[in-house]
Amino acid sequence: MSINVIKRDGSRVPLDISKIQRQVQQCCRGIDHVSASMIEIRAKIQFYDDMKTSTIDQLLLQAMVGLIDEEDNPELHNVNYQYVAGRQRNSMLRKEVYNQYEPPKLYEIVKRNVELGFYTPELLEWYSESEWSTIELFMDHDKDERYGYAAIAQLCEKYLVQNRSTGQIYETPQVRYAVAAATAFHAESKDKRLKYVKDYYECASDGHFTLATPVLAGLGTTTKQFSSCVLISADDTLDSIFASGEMMAKYASKRAGIGLEIGRVRPVGSPIRGGEIKHTGLIPFLKKWYGDLRSCSQGGIRNASCTVYLPIWHYQFDDFIVLKNNQGTEETRIRQLDYGVVISKLFWRRYKNGENITLFDPSEVPDMYEAYYRNSEQFEELYIKYEQDQTKKRKVISAEEIFKSGILKERTDTGRIYLVNIDNVINQGSFDCELDPIYMSNLCAEIVLPTKPFQRLEDEGTFKLHLDDGQEVTLKGEHKVLLKDGTRKKVRELTEEDDIESLLAI
Repeated sequence: MSINVIKRDGSRVPLDISKIQRQVQQCCRGIDHVSASMIEIRAKIQFYDDMKTSTIDQLLLQAMVGLIDEEDNPELHNVNYQYVAGRQRNSMLRKEVYNQYEPPKLYEIVKRNVELGFYTPELLEWYSESEWSTIELFMDHDKDERYGYAAIAQLCEKYLVQNRSTGQIYETPQVRYAVAAATAFHAESKDKRLKYVKDYYECASDGHFTLATPVLAGLGTTTKQFSSCVLISADDTLDSIFASGEMMAKYASKRAGIGLEIGRVRPVGSPIRGGEIKHTGLIPFLKKWYGDLRSCSQGGIRNASCTVYLPIWHYQFDDFIVLKNNQGTEETRIRQLDYGVVISKLFWRRYKNGENITLFDPSEVPDMYEAYYRNSEQFEELYIKYEQDQTKKRKVISAEEIFKSGILKERTDTGRIYLVNIDNVINQGSFDCELDPIYMSNLCAEIVLPTKPFQRLEDEGTFKLHLDDGQEVTLKGEHKVLLKDGTRKKVRELTEEDDIESLLAI
């Protein structure tokens, strides 16, 4: 009895075992220490009539991926299977997108995806058919075969243009890089832009630089926004608070991560309309913003994310700093957001000298709030002045409690409390902060540490770092470290000789 298989185009043809064997051999060609026969054995394909060829491809892919992780069997374990699996996934992708292995002409791909509504129509206005043919000359589809399985899988999951409801993909990796490059330089002069497109395409597709998710996934599509991170400041009004939430949701849907500044919002218990009602404080609005944020994903690629920034002297700082930890109740915690604290040298000095820190309601000291981000000396004068003003709403806490029991403890426990040294921002940044103050960092923040010293503690995988200003940070768990020579290590792989540039909290 003959067995037939169903191809992707729906046609019914006799099963050809030799064709399957050739496919496996093609995936293994030129790759050391891999076995085509082992893949066929591991696939354990049980053929049956009207079996889909896509099912056969998937079984072969599963066998290849399984061989990547054969760490318990040294005779079989070989990381080169990642490239075998990468070729198989690439072959499956091309058949899915083009119904054949060889891609069509680039211009035809662009025109088709414009007609389907996945590419922006301007691509056909910015570039002529002849120019798309020129771009195709320096494209190299063979690069797809040199990517490992993880790279191809990630491109398919996150970056290639697709219908995220059905999962249908409409382009392959080199097309994505080429279209992104063409979009990035479409406004340059015609005598230079194709050279720019070529250089950009080659560097991106060869991995010489990494494109942010909104850039790689969005350029050339109908999404008209490609910022990786967006900064939003919420003022102390309902209109601003609700507008901030709306913007967070909209930008998240366009694939952006959010940096949110909320320092102007009054703390809990502050009077509204002359005391007619009391303010509910930061936490209810943070919960509202979190709901706005998670109502949209980053273009269907990943969950939307936000880092929230607050000055250290805000009256409700002690409630803010614990929002991410695992203690407390759901009503008093918002663990899915990340948090950043804006500090200055005044507060480091007070910690070093064993003094107190006064927390204020920002609505009562608006001039001090602005001075904090514009002029360090002016801020210190106003801060000391308002500390002596008994009419201001305030709270006095020891600097040691704020830093050790607050910032350092939460940084150690959660790894997601970031610090912005506003003095450095004012004095070392490229902006004139008197005119254009910087109120926050963005979603993707770093925890910056001094080069040395550090010590490995007895508790395995735990390190203590001694900062230049006298504070100590204890680290445990997975953290990545950037070294002075530009390489990266995991914290647990450090040696005493390592010259640390910064600790990246990822």
